[in-house]
Amino acid sequence: MLAAASGASGQSSLGPERRDINDLRGDIWAMWTAPAHATARDIPPVAAVLGGVVLTAFRDSAIYTWMTTHPNALFMRMLTPIRDDWKFPLNWGGSGQYLLPVSGGLYIAGRLSHDAALRDAGLGCAAGHLSSAALRDVIYLAIARTRPHSTPKPDRISVPGTRVWGRHSFLSGHIANSMACASYLGHRFDLGLAQPAIYAYVTAIGLGRMADGWHWTSDTIAGAAMGFAIGKGIADRQAARTAARSRDAAATAPPPTLRIPIWSLSF
Repeated sequence: MLAAASGASGQSSLGPERRDINDLRGDIWAMWTAPAHATARDIPPVAAVLGGVVLTAFRDSAIYTWMTTHPNALFMRMLTPIRDDWKFPLNWGGSGQYLLPVSGGLYIAGRLSHDAALRDAGLGCAAGHLSSAALRDVIYLAIARTRPHSTPKPDRISVPGTRVWGRHSFLSGHIANSMACASYLGHRFDLGLAQPAIYAYVTAIGLGRMADGWHWTSDTIAGAAMGFAIGKGIADRQAARTAARSRDAAATAPPPTLRIPIWSLSF
């Protein structure tokens, strides 16, 4: 998938590893501090997300009740491979225990093969997860919400938050992590048909976590929105950085040499 997207970027110089680390740190810091740099044009999408989360919260209990009382419905059976009780659950894509090693593998593969796209993919997904994880921890300390499998009442919300794991329902970390990586890849590369497949997988992760009682629907929507915004922000920064460096390299490149062929003739 990423090899098809590498194209011309794979032909450029990768630069030193130290620069990669600085880029990673810069992207993470930019995502952490993004709320402080919000502008007027950010208000409509943020308001739309908040409105969607609030409206969905009124149906949280009904949705979870339906999921738990209709285990044989086709929709629920389709979620079986992504749920915790499956022999080899496929929800690993939402956990940092897997996302970070995969990101590291992509980065190393890109470095060894001199492929800038693979390197960037590893850095982008790693930055997405680390940004999401830190922001999520701040939210957990600000807002506490009991998980669905522990209470039938979705309004068990308190401020400030807590470090008790059972009260970390808001927001969904698995879908925030996986959506950050998916959004980054989708905005940074031309993935073709792989792009909707990636988003479908991320959505399935979120639905599986809901079915297992880890998060309410509104928690999942909030986590997906945060992850999407993080991934897009990192992709935009990375693309702008790559374009700027390409311009700088072109500006400092020596002028081309005109080579005139000379033929010798023997009689």
